[in-house]
Amino acid sequence: MTIHPDAVQDSPITFEAFKLHLDSTGDKDRRLYVIHAHVYFPYSTEADREKAHKFQAAIKARFADERGVRVGTIAPQAGGPHPMPQFETSFTKLHLVDVLPWLMFNRPEAFSILVHPFTAKVVEDHDSSAVWLGKQLQCHLGPLQKFQQHVATEIKAGKDEAAILWPFV
Repeated sequence: MTIHPDAVQDSPITFEAFKLHLDSTGDKDRRLYVIHAHVYFPYSTEADREKAHKFQAAIKARFADERGVRVGTIAPQAGGPHPMPQFETSFTKLHLVDVLPWLMFNRPEAFSILVHPFTAKVVEDHDSSAVWLGKQLQCHLGPLQKFQQHVATEIKAGKDEAAILWPFV
């Protein structure tokens, strides 16, 4: 799993807001920190790239004033669990009612969007707990299984779950 270079420094989602989800969620095994929306798209032609950047910019513009929404950078090729180029949008559960309908009504036809909770159970998050807008794709769960095992090991060693997961928001 790749750490988002802009996640910690430029994220409008503060570490304090991130930790608040830890404090406000009762089920220790499934603490919901934020929600991820992975936006998948074709990226092989100039027109494809322009459409992807335009949609990314539209999300940024629509939610520019929201402190609980972050739009990540474009990954121009498949990697890790992601079967094709994508960018990720992270948002707090309080923003779900605004972000999800916006994605539903503004998603370009050729784009697929995976919406999932972000918890320490990343395999389930990307699989059985996920919902799709557009065509469902098959994520590669192997990298997520390794990451989930790493998180579990770190937690058993006494490390703070929120601190482990924060770089991946």
